[in-house]
Parts: sequence; C-alpha cells; structure tokens
Amino acid sequence: MLQYKSALTAVRDDFNPIISAGKLTQQWIVDLYLQVEANSLNFIRIHQQQLRTELYKGLADHLENEAQTAVIKFGLTVTLSSSFEGSPRNMRERSVYTMSIFAKYGAPD
Repeated sequence: MLQYKSALTAVRDDFNPIISAGKLTQQWIVDLYLQVEANSLNFIRIHQQQLRTELYKGLADHLENEAQTAVIKFGLTVTLSSSFEGSPRNMRERSVYTMSIFAKYGAPD
C-alpha cells in the first residue's frame, strides 16, 4: 500500500494534478500517511497471535488481575512491536542504539 501511494505522489515529467494542487496536495499527503498508519495498526491488531505476543502473557495476566481488584474495565490489549515507528518499544530500541553509539564514539561536539 505504501509503495502504491508513493507512486501516486512521484514527481514526473508530465503534468500531475495531484502534485500541482498546492495546499490540497498537503492535505492529501497527510490523508495518505494516515491511511498507511491505520493499515499498519489494523494489521498488528488482527495478527497479534502471529506476532508472538504470547511472550507477554504474564504482563497481560498481571494487568487483568490489577483491573479486577480495582474494578476497572479491562479492554483489548494490543502489543506494538519495535518495527512500528513511534511505538514505545521502537523509541526504547532507538534510545539504546543511540547510547551505544555514544559509548563507542563519544558525544557529538
């Protein structure tokens, strides 16, 4: 889906009314981005079993027990992988990677 949307916005030699629409182009690109993000999140939500979320079963059990003792409605838990840009796991992974670069090469000047 991302590749198709990228092909629509590619700059070519011939006239492309989508690219030439000014502010409307910006809104259209934002809408495309949101469609791709929604598609990614929907895939992650639907394929939780295939994404090895059984490793986090202990965490889910703990949250469910806490919710029962506090009389809180417990909704559907979706675990975002580190491959999803902007997820907490992704940000933590990038932070660790950055710190390892600092440890090896030192802080920037």
